[in-house]
Amino acid sequence: MKKLFLIIIANTCLLSCAQKKENNQLTTINNSKNMYDINQYIFPEAKDITEANFVTKVSSQIKHYDKEPIYYVRINKQNCLIEVYINDVFNNSDYELSNVITPIGIYPVLKSGSQKVTVKMYPVGDLINKDLGLENQLPATKLSDKAKVDISVVMMDNKSKKSFDDEKIITTQVSPKEAAGKEFYEFSFTFNAEVPYEFEGWTKGQDLRKLDQDLVKKKALEFYKMIGQIHVNNDINAELKLVYPSTIRIQQVLYKDNNIKNILEEYRGYVIDKYKQLPITKYKMDYMGDGKLLCLITDSLDPKLRGGGALMLEYGEEKSVYQPGITLYLPEGRDLATQGFMMWK
Repeated sequence: MKKLFLIIIANTCLLSCAQKKENNQLTTINNSKNMYDINQYIFPEAKDITEANFVTKVSSQIKHYDKEPIYYVRINKQNCLIEVYINDVFNNSDYELSNVITPIGIYPVLKSGSQKVTVKMYPVGDLINKDLGLENQLPATKLSDKAKVDISVVMMDNKSKKSFDDEKIITTQVSPKEAAGKEFYEFSFTFNAEVPYEFEGWTKGQDLRKLDQDLVKKKALEFYKMIGQIHVNNDINAELKLVYPSTIRIQQVLYKDNNIKNILEEYRGYVIDKYKQLPITKYKMDYMGDGKLLCLITDSLDPKLRGGGALMLEYGEEKSVYQPGITLYLPEGRDLATQGFMMWK
């Protein structure tokens, strides 16, 4: 059983971190019904959110305007794997040899002004060898001279017909040739966005890089394990309280208030299942948003797990694995030691 989580295209470390994968070599941990007080970890506006009122509450927060610009990236890559960050926040990745033809929405835009795009390029490993039936050949550990990324930022008015003719190219960039021969390469550029909304988002968070890293790691693991328990307990109301603020922001970027019922069903599908929480091992701490956001990302290079969150939940007869999207945030004035993290806003 593998479920499709459609809003993942919108909520990126949800992004990149929200995946259901196939893997049957992981060990389970105790799944007892541990208690947690979700009220410690939610924003005031989310305290009354339940499964019964989620659709109405989210829909009522989405505003419409005379012009509703939506920004996208259109990418053509060759001989490399990539990750794309917007304003130092993960937006999308592609760990396959093939290209995604359709444009990919840009979601970490909080307000009008300059937006920074960063593209991270990685070698293809053994993917080409597998395609050619050369599994015994050594994997590529460096970017070849054929590695290339063409990336365009395009804009489309949500109120248009949304055809190819309605796209406006904002900028087009090509990866520098100096990427060849390197084990990893990244390049950045900026574009100007004009949007009718403005969000605080994660801008008023603390720089987590400046805090005691042992404490950051401890509290991050505690939060991830709590999310695992929420899924084990099928606690949909707790999940909805946590994701309420970010869901509003993402749906506003899309100007969509008519699909919230579908989103609720997607949340249900990802929280309500028979899960076993797996040990959190072999991960890296990935800081984003100028240090104000944190994801724990698996170190695995397995294409089925790569780029996903460190929390893995086993489900189904085939022992498939779900990696929930969890992006941590610590608002100004909140004490990490006594109050802990919150989900990003």
